[in-house]
Amino acid sequence: MSRKQRILIVEDTRSLVLAAERVLQKDGFDVLTACNGQEGLKKALTEKPDLILLDIVMPEMDGYEVCRHLKKEPETAQIPVIILSGKGEVDKSKAAPTLGLEDVSDGYECGACNFLTKPVKASELLDAVKNELSFSALLG
Repeated sequence: MSRKQRILIVEDTRSLVLAAERVLQKDGFDVLTACNGQEGLKKALTEKPDLILLDIVMPEMDGYEVCRHLKKEPETAQIPVIILSGKGEVDKSKAAPTLGLEDVSDGYECGACNFLTKPVKASELLDAVKNELSFSALLG
């Protein structure tokens, strides 16, 4: 029997962690959590998740720094990282927050593969996670 795909959520807002955890577990994923960047790095190195959902603004170490560390380590360099950010700018045409160009640019530079703006819909979260896991599997 193969193991469930493992997702690590690195986020300091407990209510968001619980909501994302519930959505992902309901869809059959094994979920690990960390409440700050340091803890997230340690769990990523020891648990080797299949994908990481990473907040940008956190105590101790921001998400960009965590992502840079992950991409430098041979054991974690290939793990896809989706950045979750509440640093959105309101797009008046959509009446919803969107990430600023600088945030997206910084995220790609540090090695992230995708970005989601909080609050994120359950369907959007699942689609992004499944797409990145599928793409990662194709790359081997």
